Amino acid sequence: MRVQQTHERAARAVLEVLRARGVRTVFGLPGSTEAALLDAFRQTPDLRYVLALQEGVAVAMADGYARAGEGVGVVNLHTTVGTLAGLSLLYNAWRDRVPLVVLASHKDTRILGRGGFTSLPDTTALVRPLCKWAHQTLRPEQVAEDVERAFQQATSSPPGPAYVMIPEDLLAEACPWTAVSPAPRALPPRAHPEAVRELVRRLWESRRPVVVAGSLLADAGRDLAVRLAHQLAAPVLWEPRRTLVQVPYPTEDPHFVGSYDARHPAVAEADLLLVLGAVLFVEFSPPPAPEIPPHVQLVHVHSDAAELGRLYPPALAVHADPALVVQDVLEVISAYQDPLDRARVERTAWVAELRARWEADRQSLAAREARSAQLSAYQVGAALGKVVPPHTLVVEEAVRSSPAFLEGYPVRPGGVLRTSGGSLGWGVPAALGAQMAVAGRPVVAVVGDGCLHFTPQALWTGVRQQLPVLVVVLNNRKYLAVEAGVRRLLGGTVGEGTPGIELAGIDHVQVAAGYGAGGFRVESRDQLEDVLREGFARAHQEGRPYVVDVPVRDEPGP
Repeated sequence: MRVQQTHERAARAVLEVLRARGVRTVFGLPGSTEAALLDAFRQTPDLRYVLALQEGVAVAMADGYARAGEGVGVVNLHTTVGTLAGLSLLYNAWRDRVPLVVLASHKDTRILGRGGFTSLPDTTALVRPLCKWAHQTLRPEQVAEDVERAFQQATSSPPGPAYVMIPEDLLAEACPWTAVSPAPRALPPRAHPEAVRELVRRLWESRRPVVVAGSLLADAGRDLAVRLAHQLAAPVLWEPRRTLVQVPYPTEDPHFVGSYDARHPAVAEADLLLVLGAVLFVEFSPPPAPEIPPHVQLVHVHSDAAELGRLYPPALAVHADPALVVQDVLEVISAYQDPLDRARVERTAWVAELRARWEADRQSLAAREARSAQLSAYQVGAALGKVVPPHTLVVEEAVRSSPAFLEGYPVRPGGVLRTSGGSLGWGVPAALGAQMAVAGRPVVAVVGDGCLHFTPQALWTGVRQQLPVLVVVLNNRKYLAVEAGVRRLLGGTVGEGTPGIELAGIDHVQVAAGYGAGGFRVESRDQLEDVLREGFARAHQEGRPYVVDVPVRDEPGP
């Protein structure tokens, strides 16, 4: 619906759409083409423009802001070159289906297509592979509707980034434009009743079903998934760690038995996998064997139709919001309980056996770590869990150290954010953006040393915005993934002098100090817990990020 025609610069229309959408914070790195937009911000004090020193920082801050606040992140990029600089971290948002609106300004339309400074004839073509919608505005009076359309695209199911580019002369032009009311939120897709009935039939006929809980269940579907597991008397696995971006199921529930792996005993002994809102799969390298065993019947539920059958054709594909599917399945099961009751005793014993194996493995790992004198990511996770409050949000980009850290840290639903994109440098700026979205909640970034130095400039923005984020650097002094790749190639060794691995000689605390952040270095295992506690306290006392550099040993991994 269109209301209230006005005659002002089109840049003002951009801000009116943001205000109508409830947006009060925009992250960006402007140039000269944003002059009209920046002047409009100056005149609109209830909207904040957060300056970053590098475009990837701005994108990742908007990304973290959207994930933690469960809204839309808005980022402003400058012309073709700013767009190019932000693309690597836009890739993470695209992979993880994060609703972002990218507002880019371009050079004057009178010189576009003439090979002008910082421009290409069609910059939108650069971003289309990573955006649901990419468009360049053609007329100043269309600015409001184009920005609103970007919001509609970003938030409709499945969500993701949307991009609109507005030339500087259109932003600056005073013209009649019409304010556009936000469109109602698009409803998520719901499964056809026949699909639900067929899903339930397969569950009834299954002897040993396994539920694979995906990241899409992390919010509205988490409690429903617990109810379903208990109704089915079925074991539950998280989706694979590589694609896990939120915690979809509580580890303390007795039906939880670990993370998905084709070699997991639950998978080996299952006859049906009910995969709810998980990605199957993002391959790191060619798998030695199928990741869905041939003997297992696959039922895959996902709100993105493109995920269904992308690598492994399912026996039943359900294109729908997984939380709604679970809700519908529970209703059907409650009405027809008898067939499940007959299988419950056997399944219950099986779940208990799998849970006992999982707990024994964890106890064995804890015992090994207790005997180890060398600091590890596991020990950092365990120590951090003792230091921070239970409601802390951890933004984790530890890469090769990630599995060990997550084994040690007491992971809670809603307490961890991750990316499956693999574009490094996301963790620190995403944590800062998340802190802006959840101002009353502690936020901690856990990153590898390599990741930190993709976007260290984020610390400057964190200081300027007074964000008390503790940044824990798991410092193995190398690009461990590169070393692992060389080891695979050479059969377990690394040739002396191989380039591209070592990251020696970086003083992370001094780097932080250069941007105005605080910092400490852990010198021994005995210091670990005290230094983490001091860094966390100082960050909140002083209202600025604190970096804690923790030298850790190399971690094995795929």
